Amino acid sequence: MKKILAYKRLFRIEHALMLAAAVLFSELLTADAFDIPLPTIEIILLSLAVPLFIEMGSFALNDYWDVKSDRENRRLDRPIVTGDIKPKNALAASAICYIIGVGAAVPLPANALFIAVFFALFSMLYNLLLKDVALLGNAYIASSMAIPFVFGNIIVSDMSFLPLLAIADVAFIAGLGREIIKTVEDVEGDVKHRKSSTLPALVGKANAIFGAQVCYALLVPLSFLPYFFGLPMNTLSLGAVTLTALAFAFMAVEVSKKPTQKTFESARKTSLLALAIGLLGYAASLI
Repeated sequence: MKKILAYKRLFRIEHALMLAAAVLFSELLTADAFDIPLPTIEIILLSLAVPLFIEMGSFALNDYWDVKSDRENRRLDRPIVTGDIKPKNALAASAICYIIGVGAAVPLPANALFIAVFFALFSMLYNLLLKDVALLGNAYIASSMAIPFVFGNIIVSDMSFLPLLAIADVAFIAGLGREIIKTVEDVEGDVKHRKSSTLPALVGKANAIFGAQVCYALLVPLSFLPYFFGLPMNTLSLGAVTLTALAFAFMAVEVSKKPTQKTFESARKTSLLALAIGLLGYAASLI
């Protein structure tokens, strides 16, 4: 059981499941909007496996390359740091996940296969290089949180559904703010062991935190953007999205008011939870 939990931490399974859920939601919403049938259950399962395994592979590779800075930053949530998983085993697990994720995309539409291959390769480039480049690495992670909505749309139809593109924008801005906070949280170890040029390393923690604040503040009105592009609205949907907007407003104030490691960690977790609640709210529009 201990080993299973260690791999759960290595793969950040909750992140991977959230991406798979975003794909499924996008497929359901696209089919409903265009009044077309869903693909076969086999195609749907393959489409969910793609983001699930590529994300798991990316996180495992991340922990393999970041072990020195993670030790410096006392990241006891990392199983390689605690010794629960050997580095070589994490690397092997990463390779297996990438192979499964890209392989699952082969029977899917050509555009979906392109997205899978592109993000698999880009995630490797991110782990090797881009994570140490100010904003570029943050933007990649943010785009990986947004692309499942486009991916799910493509699985069902060649036609773009504008509310899904708006939801992808919300996910991108939320991911960008979250990743900036993460670089602030990890800046000391990143600079010492990787000589990183992340945003806080270049402009200072205070300015980087301000950048994250801007992202969170933008999300207050942007959370409602999908409705303006035609997403059906009901009380349950609007209530959940309003809760999401309030959570982002709270984080915009909190990260500046209490700029501590505890606050940064809380903001990262809260932003993911807020995004999940927002996704459930958007999904409630199908009811």
